[in-house]
Amino acid sequence: MIIRAEHIALNVLDPIAAVKWYTENLGMKVMRQGGPPTNTSFIADSGQHMMLELGHNAEYPVIDFAEVNHMSIHLAFMVEDIATMKANLIAAGAAVVEDIRTTPSGDQVSMLRDPRGLPLQFVQRVKPMLKAAGVRLEHFAINASDSRARAGWFVANLEMKVMREGGAPTLGTFVSDSTENMMFELYQDGEYPVLDFTKISHMSIHFASMVPNVARVKEQLLGAGATLVEDIAKTPGGDEVLMMRDPSGLPIQFVKRVAPMLK
Repeated sequence: MIIRAEHIALNVLDPIAAVKWYTENLGMKVMRQGGPPTNTSFIADSGQHMMLELGHNAEYPVIDFAEVNHMSIHLAFMVEDIATMKANLIAAGAAVVEDIRTTPSGDQVSMLRDPRGLPLQFVQRVKPMLKAAGVRLEHFAINASDSRARAGWFVANLEMKVMREGGAPTLGTFVSDSTENMMFELYQDGEYPVLDFTKISHMSIHFASMVPNVARVKEQLLGAGATLVEDIAKTPGGDEVLMMRDPSGLPIQFVKRVAPMLK
């Protein structure tokens, strides 16, 4: 069963402004746009590999990412010219968290925050793990208490595959969906907080994938230690949607689209 990463959803205070910032400065494209009261939009990276879902639902908390350590959680984009990207985003209201540095493997990495405080990492890879395509969403990074176990659960139950493994002490692991459209970076760094996702609303943040059979995914994951948050439901547009949490509490959504926004 093909499980394809589709979007990362964020509840934000001003989704219209957020969408404008990402489309104007990161070359993202609006794939679907809704109106009031939530003003929810799906925006894809330039290669249409992955999307952000940005909206405002007043019934659920908005995470104050300015107060969240960038090494606890961040979104990463792969870029072709990191220095130009950094300069352009600073001019557009982003703030530098960590300046450009070169990793032992030769990758250039920089950490910024968008105008709302969300930590954004930019990486210029020597050897890309995913196909290079302009500015593309590359990974969703999470500091975990047991990174190898978390990665193993994704591989065993979500058809994901290991793209890169690091050594002690952080045991950083990159795992991608089977179609290599998006990755998780899971590591265990004791210098930084581990977020307790069980205390974070699934409507504040979640990771979503498209699947061909939502009921089958639900049955399989319940048997693998996941918990049900919202049972399978149909949207007004006919999509089937399921919300669960992995064994660590991370909210993960599964969607069967009538008309997929991505390939």
